[in-house]
Amino acid sequence: MSTYEWYLFGHLLGVFFLLAAAGVSTAAGITAGRTRSAAVVVTLLDLQRRAELYVTSLGALLAIVFGSLLVDEAAGYEFGDAWISAAYTLIIVALAIDHGILMRRNRRAREAAAALGPNAEVNDEVRSILNDPVTVGAGVLLDITFLVFLWLMVAKPGA
Repeated sequence: MSTYEWYLFGHLLGVFFLLAAAGVSTAAGITAGRTRSAAVVVTLLDLQRRAELYVTSLGALLAIVFGSLLVDEAAGYEFGDAWISAAYTLIIVALAIDHGILMRRNRRAREAAAALGPNAEVNDEVRSILNDPVTVGAGVLLDITFLVFLWLMVAKPGA
């Protein structure tokens, strides 16, 4: 394999991790908001936290490093191209939403659910944290950001 192909493989692997984590996190978040068992909420939020903390972080690191190497290696692309600048900006926004908003709310909801005990049902406090419009909106915005990433990488507008 050529150097370009290795860089492309690393970049696509990072993108795969990002999208896989987004899918797991979204499914876990939606399910946690609908379940009645506090223990299930704790388990789902643990899964969501691990997906976001480890898989998203690894995916972002791989996508940034190998994407940057691809720009440097690929003929015809420059770091100043609008679609590349937009991708760098979006990754910062996505990580800020993920780690700055969603992970904090995840921790708060998990602590509230864990305090109820293993056999308890979810109370209004936990349900309100899980279904808070800011949390839901941040999750939707994060998923839309990943769709825009895909569009940028496939369409390469302006390139």
